Amino acid sequence: MFGKRLLLVTTLCVGYAAVLASGQSVTPAPPCTDQIRDDNCTLPACRCSGNDIPGNLAVTTIPQLVFLTFDDAVAIQNIDFYRQVLYNRNNPNGHSITATFFVTHEYTNYTLLHELYRLGHDIALHSMSHNPLTSYWARLNQTMWRAEVVDQRQQLSQFARIPAAEIKGFRAPFLQIGGDDMYTVLKQANFQWECSRPTLNFRKPGLWPYTNDYISSQDCQIAPCPVGEYKGFWTVPMIDMLGDNNEGCAMVDTCTPVPETADQTYNLLLKNFNDHYTSNKAPFGIYTHAAWLNGTDDEYIQERRAGYVRFLNFLGTKNDVYIVGISRAIEWVKTPTPLAQLATFTHFQNPARPNNCPYVYNCRYAPEQTPFPTERYMSICSPCPPVYPWLGNPYGRP
Repeated sequence: MFGKRLLLVTTLCVGYAAVLASGQSVTPAPPCTDQIRDDNCTLPACRCSGNDIPGNLAVTTIPQLVFLTFDDAVAIQNIDFYRQVLYNRNNPNGHSITATFFVTHEYTNYTLLHELYRLGHDIALHSMSHNPLTSYWARLNQTMWRAEVVDQRQQLSQFARIPAAEIKGFRAPFLQIGGDDMYTVLKQANFQWECSRPTLNFRKPGLWPYTNDYISSQDCQIAPCPVGEYKGFWTVPMIDMLGDNNEGCAMVDTCTPVPETADQTYNLLLKNFNDHYTSNKAPFGIYTHAAWLNGTDDEYIQERRAGYVRFLNFLGTKNDVYIVGISRAIEWVKTPTPLAQLATFTHFQNPARPNNCPYVYNCRYAPEQTPFPTERYMSICSPCPPVYPWLGNPYGRP
């Protein structure tokens, strides 16, 4: 059964060259002139790429938005870290902070994912397979992008009891985007944004999120980058940090030298935060994997965690810093709202969501029920499917 499905997946991937040879094309994005920026590309529907502050608000009147994001599976191994570090922290409006989780299918505990969603955190996608080959993602055709991302959204919605409409964003594995094929699929499937593209050229002042109605001015660090027109679809730039060696790093866990003490970690985060805070307050992102901060068998991990917590405590002392999920931040960019009015800004409020996952179903799959040579397990909010869900069969149907 699974052998046939894997053959189908392989055939679809090999067919990429044929898709390109078929003459498929995209509408090239036009340039964004000053007149277009003033008259044709206006919020909330459109924003040209740039470091200008949304709404032309004065920098002293806007919040410093901070993104805390974590890639890969949400599991028993890291949920206590999230509970200890993220829970019970509030923004200046009195509502709890929210992070963004870019989730893979493999090894995710969907009942724990529902817990994060219920507490207001932003649940986004990071692919079904998380294939370790960057060449796979760079060359992926539209059929397989749908299998990796669009099918994953439906899968996650069913197993974690999260409304599909609430799953709005995506990050490409290893930040290896797929150019126009990836953007076409995300736009057609009504995703609202992606956050995979690092920028070093637009650090200070930083590049704000923008829509892809017009040609992007952002540097293309990891090709292929899109050149087409995708009206109303947002790119959230990953503004590079600078490590202590002064080299750029999109993910903080790739900054070098790797911090080994709490002070080194705190100072790395503070230095890069101030590059945003003292210029145009473009959103500051701490993009990482939980493993960089979570574990008990490595003294350096514990030190980094202490430095990370110390930095979050510091942010909690500032009345103009809001730690919010990316989907919430985009709503602020669409409708720029001064600090003085944020107490009533709906998108930064975080009312409790109902528990739609009252029962936990623990599922075990023998190798013959999976495309793998070993067993697989899942904890989900719905009855166990007959076979392990995977590419081409996201619901695990027989």
